[in-house]
Amino acid sequence: KQDGIDNSKTSEVSWLIKAKYINQTYMNYEMKAFHNNGSSTYFKTCSVRIMVTQPRRKIDLIFKGLIPFIIGFIAVQMGVLLEMSVLKEIVQRPLPVLIGFVTQYGLMPLIAFSITKIFRYPPLYGLGLFVVGCCPGGTASNQWTLIFDGDINLSACMSFASTMASFFMMPFWFYTLGKAAYLKDLKIYIPYMDLVRSLATIIVPIGVGMFIAHFFPKVKVFINKIVKPTMIFCVFFFFIFGTFVHLYLFKMVSLAIALSAPLLPWLGFILGGFFAWICRQDWRRVKTIAIETGIQNVGIAFMVLLYSFPEPENVLATVMPFLVASLAVQPFHIMLVIRFIDYKFCSLKKKKNKKINQRDDQSDDTGSKTTNRLTDESDEKNENNDDELKNESSDEQRLPTPLFIDNNHSDGNNHVEETAVPPASVPAISSDNPRILV
Repeated sequence: KQDGIDNSKTSEVSWLIKAKYINQTYMNYEMKAFHNNGSSTYFKTCSVRIMVTQPRRKIDLIFKGLIPFIIGFIAVQMGVLLEMSVLKEIVQRPLPVLIGFVTQYGLMPLIAFSITKIFRYPPLYGLGLFVVGCCPGGTASNQWTLIFDGDINLSACMSFASTMASFFMMPFWFYTLGKAAYLKDLKIYIPYMDLVRSLATIIVPIGVGMFIAHFFPKVKVFINKIVKPTMIFCVFFFFIFGTFVHLYLFKMVSLAIALSAPLLPWLGFILGGFFAWICRQDWRRVKTIAIETGIQNVGIAFMVLLYSFPEPENVLATVMPFLVASLAVQPFHIMLVIRFIDYKFCSLKKKKNKKINQRDDQSDDTGSKTTNRLTDESDEKNENNDDELKNESSDEQRLPTPLFIDNNHSDGNNHVEETAVPPASVPAISSDNPRILV
């Protein structure tokens, strides 16, 4: 007994709690106890921590298991398409790589910091977006570079260079601006092993692809035919499947955060392309630098946030990388749909023009045949006329030569002098010069 209360008896109380969001809270409740005689009561206040964590489903395991295989397959195709001569040129003249380094590690962290302050993000969401802005480029940028006919050699070099630079650029930003703005006491975890794995996922499959292209040149021709359809399929697979798997995360953010988070990659596209254009890069490299600047390796951001916080704070912080990964390339999806519609429209127009041209050719053939027939008939008529003229001229040549009797040259014996004169030289008959035509 304690304070007159019999502690030998226990009772069970059950609550049914339905969670809507990933977060944690405390449920406070009050216990009322009665003395054995029922005359007085005893109150005790209790508190229980309730934590809602990320769901663990089979579909999540399937999605996460497919990602490495798809990324490896894409990287092998990219390695097949690389050209050593272009890679050597980029290494000898690294201006495009330097432009990408400045825009990616100089602009993106500052853009992320500005967005979180302008739109007043909660601390965990703000840190999540800032971590995304500090991450290197990934294989997704290589996919979009291939789809939009960019410089794939430059894209591979920029991805490798940005991942190498992340070993010292990410700690620099985390322990300067990141710690001052978001964290003061928490030590941020830098996933160096994951960075090494990211390098391996870039170098090893690309090396395998280059080996295949060197010893089996015909494979490159085949890859050139299937690479774009394959990339488009992978892009839509990640978008549709990934959105379905992580749909519950959209319920955790407000509309303002959902609309402002994609500003980070979108401004990266614009500013990266602008700086490349200012530095007089060609259009293919402008597209490549813009894509490499705006698309970050959000997988690194997931690792940083998951290992730097306990549950459920780590899951809350990873909401921002997911939003950025889902919404960053929506303009590209729209452009793909527009290009597809334009391609279909142009193909239909070409078919229609081809049919019209075939009809015109048929009518031209019919007209030419009619013209040829008329020409042949006119030629036959001309030949007949020529034959008639020839016959008439031959008949004229067979006529007797006219004879002229001149009285002035007659002698006394009335001798007549016959003079043959050609018909063309026959003079006109007059009274002064009487001549008789026989």
